[in-house]
Amino acid sequence: MARILVIGAHGKIALLAQPLLAEAEHTVHGVIRNPAHADDVRAAGAEPVVADVEHLDQPGVDALVAGYDVVVWSAGAGGGSDERTRAVDQDAALRVLEAVQRSGARLVMVSYFGARRDHGVPEDHDFFAYAEAKAIVDEAIRASGADWVILAPSTLTLEPEGGIEVDEPEGSLESGEIPRATVARLIAEVVAHPAVRGLTIRANAGERPVVEALGSLPNMG
Repeated sequence: MARILVIGAHGKIALLAQPLLAEAEHTVHGVIRNPAHADDVRAAGAEPVVADVEHLDQPGVDALVAGYDVVVWSAGAGGGSDERTRAVDQDAALRVLEAVQRSGARLVMVSYFGARRDHGVPEDHDFFAYAEAKAIVDEAIRASGADWVILAPSTLTLEPEGGIEVDEPEGSLESGEIPRATVARLIAEVVAHPAVRGLTIRANAGERPVVEALGSLPNMG
């Protein structure tokens, strides 16, 4: 079983994913900035780790991820100022990428469906800083020597867990919707299948069970 560090452990997806990881008998630790969230993280099956990745320097991030087999990034600034968005969603995420490259941990990055350099979000739009940050980080991950998977779900909903539809490599799947609970299941199954690696998995809600959909991906052969 793996030692897993979930960054952004009090987020809605993470709180759904951590019980699945714990049920699979992994050792799960969840990074939170606010100590008041510790009980919620424990209830989700993870041991809370209080750390502010926004303000940790590179040696601090290196120390945070040391000793883990898998690092799941499910954090985000959650809107607000462009400066904080860049500090969390870009700069902190890049420090985590650098840390896992050194440690050898597998990185599971939760991104979003439309993350790419030509995302098309206007500069004066509230979403621009986030779109830029995620595009920069995803591009850096793909260019890295890390063991990585990028999960790129479409618009998130609170519907019950279901199946998925995944984009084929260089495919033309258009963004739709997907329950957070399904994304949580996707995280758990990606962790359970180390052969799924070096892939960006764009996903909508669909009819295929998550495990079956993962089995169709090229790196599963």
